[in-house]
Amino acid sequence: MNAVNNRASLSRSPRKFLAATAAVLAGALVLTAMPAQGASTPGVSDTEIVLGMQLPQTGAASPGYNKVDDAIRAYFDYVNSKGGVNGRKITLVVKDDTYKAGLTVSTASALINKDKVFAMVGSVGTQTHISVIKDINRRGIPDLFVNSGYSGFYTDPKKYPTTFGGLGTYVAEAKILGKYIKETYADKTVGILYQTDDFGRNTVEGLATAGVTFTAKKTAATFIAGTQGGGLDAQMQQLKDNKVDVVVVGAVASAYAAAVGSALKIGYKPQFIVISVGSDATTFQTILGAKGTPAATSAALLAGTISASHAPAPGEADDEYVKAFKKINDEFNKGPSKTWDNNVLQGMNIGYLTTAALQGAGKNLTRPGIIKYIENNASKLSSAALAPLGYSAKT
Repeated sequence: MNAVNNRASLSRSPRKFLAATAAVLAGALVLTAMPAQGASTPGVSDTEIVLGMQLPQTGAASPGYNKVDDAIRAYFDYVNSKGGVNGRKITLVVKDDTYKAGLTVSTASALINKDKVFAMVGSVGTQTHISVIKDINRRGIPDLFVNSGYSGFYTDPKKYPTTFGGLGTYVAEAKILGKYIKETYADKTVGILYQTDDFGRNTVEGLATAGVTFTAKKTAATFIAGTQGGGLDAQMQQLKDNKVDVVVVGAVASAYAAAVGSALKIGYKPQFIVISVGSDATTFQTILGAKGTPAATSAALLAGTISASHAPAPGEADDEYVKAFKKINDEFNKGPSKTWDNNVLQGMNIGYLTTAALQGAGKNLTRPGIIKYIENNASKLSSAALAPLGYSAKT
């Protein structure tokens, strides 16, 4: 299963990884004849490129997501060990917004005004990014490979011309899942658990386009993002009482783990179908393990879960990107938890794409220059992702 849209989809070209990396690093070793960088480009000097990122390093939504920044930094450290990009080393400045939009505003301000970042990269979260995307675009700051599939960020590039997605949209992904549900579970009662933000609503919208709809307070259960730490007992009881056989989850991984834990307590065993960002196995098992669930039990609970994916599974040992990223992760990731999983793979892929874009934008690096490069050369950027890449300034 995969998802495609104009501004958020990525291409996969597994055989191109080594060649593309060699091209980037060959350019990285060119240290001479580089024009001096004017003071008009924040975050760029003759020797350094400063990038900014926001994500929940702490809080209820942090499990799993708090590994993405370490993975991106590990990829940049790998590139820096080879000489950087066009002679410049990449520095990543990360701020913890705890998945709360109010804090995202202040951390973005610090990254832009204090740290003077050249661009934002890989920022995590839908509602959090909604709180800052207008200001980022108004300032002309490149907003690269955002870790959100919210369709509102990408379907109208004229509205957000500096923003580029790192995932396919949740609407497209949910539509694909919806078609699968209609074909496979036509005789079953289908329900949904979703967080009441634009991420969750995108999931409902995509399913509806495939003809899968729900009834509020019966087959549709909701929760406020960030409250899942206390469990989702009432929501699971509601779905059980309404005889829901198949539960679609439009939520982050910590919420899916909470839902399964709550279902287990009441003896409820539906078929779970999960949007990709909520389905990481390592995160799921870590969360349940922290609550005392044995590893074997959590593995059994996870077995049979269905999810869409925009990238290869971390266990696909023969995939060119998986092999390369896993090796880089082993050698360069200094994070507290570098266990190889979907979150680390996604972080590595964001680092890879960002490096390629920086290299392609040339030695005289400017904000308009990198935006134009990505818009005009999207098809040339290889990636671990499964869906075709398509960025455009017009549609």
